[in-house]
Formats: sequence, C-alpha cells, structure tokens
Amino acid sequence: MDTPAKKHLELAGTVTVGPKGQVVIPAEVRENMDIKPGDKLVALYMPGKNSVGFIPERSLQDLIDKMGENLNQFRSIVSNNN
Repeated sequence: MDTPAKKHLELAGTVTVGPKGQVVIPAEVRENMDIKPGDKLVALYMPGKNSVGFIPERSLQDLIDKMGENLNQFRSIVSNNN
C-alpha cells in the first residue's frame, strides 16, 4: 500500500552545494520539469521540515492566474447575490 508521501514525493538524486551556495538540479529532474538554462525558479523554504523546494516561476504564475480567475468568479457571484 502506497503512503501519501510516496505518491507525492520521490528521490530525485543528490546535489552538492558549491562555494557560492549553488546546486545543480539533476538532469532527469530538469528534463521532467522542462527546466531550461535561464529559467527562473522560485525557492520555497519549509522551516518545520528544514527543507527547500523549487517551483518554476511560470508554474507559480499559472497558479496565481487561476486564483485570480476564481477570485473574479467569486466576486461576480457575491455581487449578483446582493
């Protein structure tokens, strides 16, 4: 039986932190996420887990756009009910 963590998390490899704090994202991960040189990533720090994650900026922008659409729909519904 799969645990929830196994469905949403997988080991992607290891990285080494360079002298400037830089890390190289494993090639397989870059390919799977379609990350190209020059792409911007948003770094997320999860203090409770002492973990760092990266999200492509374009993916975060897509999420923000969808949230905005939902907010506009919500405003429309609320204004029509008043």
